[in-house]
Order: sequence, then structure tokens, then C-alpha cells
Amino acid sequence: MKYLVLLTDGMSDEPQVSLGGKTPIEYATTPNMDKLATGGECGFIRTVPDGFAPGSDVCNMSIFGYNPTEYYTGRGPLEAASMGVALGDNDTVFRCNLVTLKDGCMEDFSAHHIANADAAVAIGRLHAMFGGLGIDFYQGLSYRHIMVVRDRKISVNTTPPHDITGQTYEKELPAGADSIFLQEIMDKAREVFKNDTGMANSIWLWGQGVRPAMPSFRELYGVNGACIAAVDLVKGIATCAGLEIINVPGATGFIDTNYEGKAMHAIKALHRYDYVYVHVEAPDEAGHMGKTDLKVKAIEDIDSRMLPTIIEGMKGFGEYRILLTPDHPTPIRIMTHASAPVPAILWGTGIDADSNTQYSEHIKPSFNIKHGFQIAKKLIL
Repeated sequence: MKYLVLLTDGMSDEPQVSLGGKTPIEYATTPNMDKLATGGECGFIRTVPDGFAPGSDVCNMSIFGYNPTEYYTGRGPLEAASMGVALGDNDTVFRCNLVTLKDGCMEDFSAHHIANADAAVAIGRLHAMFGGLGIDFYQGLSYRHIMVVRDRKISVNTTPPHDITGQTYEKELPAGADSIFLQEIMDKAREVFKNDTGMANSIWLWGQGVRPAMPSFRELYGVNGACIAAVDLVKGIATCAGLEIINVPGATGFIDTNYEGKAMHAIKALHRYDYVYVHVEAPDEAGHMGKTDLKVKAIEDIDSRMLPTIIEGMKGFGEYRILLTPDHPTPIRIMTHASAPVPAILWGTGIDADSNTQYSEHIKPSFNIKHGFQIAKKLIL
């Protein structure tokens, strides 16, 4: 049996006036998603445990089949794992965004999707500035980077920058026992950008945590596997789960990603592995930007540029199952994540078709997974 998860990050949404009262999924042309819905079983997955924020870290961990209440220690260390950053038991890891601040507001949490080359220069300067102080910076993709405070456990509360797009940020600065220490780092870091004409003019630290300890995916579910993703967060979860990371040329973590390449590499990987997790970030980025047209385009690109290859490729294995699901909603209205359950499709061997003929947030559910991590047990025989 072969298993493929197509994780469409942030794809679910709310009805939009501009779309005639339809959600982006309902409005988009999605014959292949509808094909899966018609031939498979549709339901809802609650990916956010009580007491947790609806971050992509928690939600993807759930879909991978790991209970966040047992294994989640923070977003930063997961991304550090993807980047191969060695961590000590007392190190604290932060996600470090390059951002654009203007007139006391968070103008853009991604520094307007800063180019990798420009980000490399900034992160290099930051590392040089703090390296001798037990604070290390590591470059990720575009605006997404890592800061490690060595041999010190930091107690602080932080806010994801994408939660405050277009809002004042002063009240969302780090708070708690070590907040002054963290704010001093952020203040000093602004010196890096003083004479820079680019869009990045500050850093934002959040998602702190310590090194996690997770059993391997094979130990939990009895199959080997791989992961295809552009963003370090998802690759980090997969790394901690002992899955192979497959890097696809042209995978950007944005609307211009290599959809066809991800699909082709996924089917190719299934000749060597039993399970492949394919993550697509584009719908989430469009949601954070508040761009309805881009979100519709991302959904249609997934449907037309990925699913034909995936559906036909999976049929070639004889026995197979596909799970298509978002990790969380990213509603255009609020431009950040929400905690509502997400609509999912199970399709393939041993899955009986239910009455659904279209995929959307308004499916008639044949299943309701109240603890999101249990979807892995429903998927894998």
C-alpha cells in the first residue's frame, strides 16, 4: 500500500462577498478535487488541540500523526531541525522573521517576500553582530530564519508577526520574564538595516522552544516515508519524525512554486517509500496577504498542475490512498490562521464513496476527527 498526503496549507476559508458568497474553494475551478470527493470519503479534522494556537507547526504536526500535547515544544526548534542546526539541552530557539515596520505598524511580516540573496546579506550581518555573545542566526528561506540563544532557557511570550499585519505592534512585543533581553536584541538588530534601501527594516522574534524528542514515523505507523516541502517548519517536523527530505527545484513556498515538480517528485519517491507528505504553502501565503484572487489561483494551480499527476501516478501502484486536507483555515477576512476544523478527503483502496460530489468547507461529513493526529491511523492500514 502506498500513501500520499497533499497538505494544502491554509486553503479553507469563509464565504466572500467578492466571490458571490462562495468560499475560495467553492469559487475555484477544481474538477480533480471534486473527482476525489465523488469517489472518496469526506469529513472534518480538528487539528488544533484545546489551549493551542492554530499555528502551522501544531496543525501540521497533527496531520503527520503526532499529538501536539505530547510532542510540541515550539516552532523554532522544528525549523532548526530542518536546517541541521545542532542544539544543546539548554538552548532556546526562535523563529526570526525579516519584517517591514512602518509608522508603528507591522506593514509586512515577510518584508514583502524578501529575496533569498537579500536575506542572506541581512542574516550574515546579524550573525556577525551577535555571534560572540552566544546568539547565533541561521538563514532559511526568504523572510523565514532562525535565532538560537545558546545555553539559556528563555521565558517569554511572543506573537507571530502574521497575526498583526497592518496593526500596531508595540503591545505585541515580547513579554514575560526575559522580555527585556529579547527586546534589546531586536532593537540592536535594527542597526543592520539603517543604511539599507530594501524593504526589510527589522527582525521579529517568536515561536520559541527547546529541542523536541519525537519517535520515528516508522515506530509509530510501521511504514517508511519522505516529505516534500519548501518551508523549514514542515521539513523540520519531518526530520524529527525520521522522514527523508526531498528538495524540489523551484519550490519557493509562495504562489510561484513548482507545482508540477512537487507532484512528479512525490510519485517518484513512492517507488522507494510507502508514505509521502507533500506540503504546498501557496494558499496560506495568499490568505495572509488578504488576496482573494491569489488564493483562488493557488487552489486552481494545485488542482490543475498537481492532482492529475498525483491521481494517475497513484493508480499505477495498485493499492494506494490519498489524503487531501488543509492544516488550518487562513481566512482572507482576518489574514491569519483560525482554529476551525478543516475539510478533508480520503480516496483510494478500501475507501467507500459517500454522497459528496464537490469538495468545499460545506461537505457532508462521513467522519469527524476530534483529535487531529488520529487521522494518520485512519489513513494508514
